[in-house]
Amino acid sequence: MWFLGIDIGTTHLKVAGVTAEGTELPAGRVRTPTVLADGLTFHDAEAIWRTTADLIGEYARTTAAGHGPLGGACVASFGQEESVAVDRAGRMVHPSLAWWESWPARALAPEVTARLDAFEQYRVSGLRHRLNQTPERTAQLRAREPDTWRSTVRWVDFCTFVTQRLTGEWAGATSQVTHSQCFDLTTLAPHLPTLELLDLAPELFAPALPTGAVAGELVPQALPGVRIAPGARVVVGGHDQVVAARQVHAMSGAGVFDSIGTSEYLMVTTETFAPRQRSYELGIDHERSWREDGYLLGYPTPSGKVVHLLAELFHGGDFDALFQGLAGTRADGLPALRVTVHADDTGTGLLDLAGLPAGARPVDVVRACLDHLADLTRTRVDEMCELAGTRPASVALMGSLFRRPEMAAHRRERWQVPLHISPLAEPVALGAAAIAREAALPEARGGTAPEARSAHPGDQHRELT
Repeated sequence: MWFLGIDIGTTHLKVAGVTAEGTELPAGRVRTPTVLADGLTFHDAEAIWRTTADLIGEYARTTAAGHGPLGGACVASFGQEESVAVDRAGRMVHPSLAWWESWPARALAPEVTARLDAFEQYRVSGLRHRLNQTPERTAQLRAREPDTWRSTVRWVDFCTFVTQRLTGEWAGATSQVTHSQCFDLTTLAPHLPTLELLDLAPELFAPALPTGAVAGELVPQALPGVRIAPGARVVVGGHDQVVAARQVHAMSGAGVFDSIGTSEYLMVTTETFAPRQRSYELGIDHERSWREDGYLLGYPTPSGKVVHLLAELFHGGDFDALFQGLAGTRADGLPALRVTVHADDTGTGLLDLAGLPAGARPVDVVRACLDHLADLTRTRVDEMCELAGTRPASVALMGSLFRRPEMAAHRRERWQVPLHISPLAEPVALGAAAIAREAALPEARGGTAPEARSAHPGDQHRELT
């Protein structure tokens, strides 16, 4: 028997399996389908489900073919910020605007935005207001397509949508639904004053369950041709970063995480929700963790985008050249250069460079930018740990960029703390598969480290001290 993890990502859909004995199977992936309309990119939940189902079928026929029936599944996805409108029959009636896109004009009134971004609201939801969250997205749909809005009975993230397709049941994740800014983070109940402000009904959201809770039985008709074990169930995964952190925590014991892909997301575990003025000013997220009563502090920076931009500007998109230059360049080669990194939604671009001397070498500019990013994130980690009442004794690094030895060594040099480098190429999909396995086989909880049971001999946990 084997267990399936599904990772709904903005660029790729990925699946991975773990056998009942704990052996990890190689992951499979395809590009995430998108649709274009009026010059904007959207994610279509129905297209994503069809592509995911096809990928699962192929994976079951090939990679997992020799491991018996499918014993259960778990779904993780990108954040609830991207959600879709669903009608009473469970059909998507409007796709999700891709997170990197933006509308030409805002739909929410300024006074509503001000209330959503006030400290009093932050003390309830744990989040500052952002333009790509549920309040603005639902307001846009209501204003632009009123007939579609009137037919909408659910507003669901992609994790919830795919879980419903697998089970026939609507079940959300606590690590997702609170990103709507419409829930009380402590009680996990819909926050009625916020819903009244936005003219939204509590029933719009699926019931929120913690990571690992049973969403429903796996419906055989959902995956034609896949052999499914009797009683196989789908369990709740949730936000992809949280699922990945859970898996890496199981391997390393770390409570501080730095995950870098398109963006960089810092996470610090904490047992309490205690929003402060300082965390509000810094824009630190409070969210639910993989533990039913646990929390995470989170902080995003567009580091992955900056790395891509630097590679395009100075190396023609050649990442190997960028990282070779990083490894061979000393720090502080451009002491007068001042680097400023802007958040994704400011509309001011990613980078400002001031004091750039004539004749500066591209490798020195790249080094200065990456030094700035590393120092900025280290400062945020220290501040987040102070808010959480802990210390960054070690940090787990996750994501494709940190699998580059030059990038990991650069962080070690700038941070001067022990770093655990995750060996997992697909921590979200494998983490989801592990959740499904542990839900079905309670004796598997707290088992041996994945690297001792991996089907990938090259995947070994590394530690930099």
